[in-house]
Amino acid sequence: MPYIDIIIFAVIAVLLVLRLKSVLGQRTGFEQPQDKKPMQAANDGDVVPFPSNKDETGALNGHGIATLRKADRNFTEAAFLGGATQAFEMVLRAYAEGDLAQLKRLLGYDLLQSFTQSIQKRNANKESLTIDLENIKEASILNIAVVDSVAAVTVHFHSVQTRIARDADENIIDEDESQSQEIVDIWTFERDLTLNDPNWKLVETETADDDS
Repeated sequence: MPYIDIIIFAVIAVLLVLRLKSVLGQRTGFEQPQDKKPMQAANDGDVVPFPSNKDETGALNGHGIATLRKADRNFTEAAFLGGATQAFEMVLRAYAEGDLAQLKRLLGYDLLQSFTQSIQKRNANKESLTIDLENIKEASILNIAVVDSVAAVTVHFHSVQTRIARDADENIIDEDESQSQEIVDIWTFERDLTLNDPNWKLVETETADDDS
């Protein structure tokens, strides 16, 4: 009875189709929607967000050594103070000797103009200046600020110096000022953090009386 066998196989086929449809047509709650990409887990790659301290233009701004280190991971207080102390000695020597070429490498534009005018006036009056840096008692960082990706570090220098200014006839202009004295200088160095140039330039100087 071949017809009966065909009917039985047809019924079995229909039942299988209905069974498959009932399974494939349902969601179990674990499927990803076809029109959306799976979201990454919050701890994928262990990426921890870190505040950037940048404004809407992308410029770095802030205060303190932590802000500066975000832009310059190699910055250390000890290394900076070592370089600043060398610059302190070099600037004093170059200013006394009237070495504008050296000062150009060490100073920012505005301060260079001020030093240049002072040296030119001294030369015009045929005066001379000698600065003997006897000792640097202290060099410490007072403040660090980053504004529009330009870092400014203010340094406190406490030194012992002898400054002797002479007129055209080699006479000492001010005897009181020619004695060894303790001087407190507040200098500010700047560097553009967006440039590859690692050198800092002196942009501001201030001398304060040391009452200690």
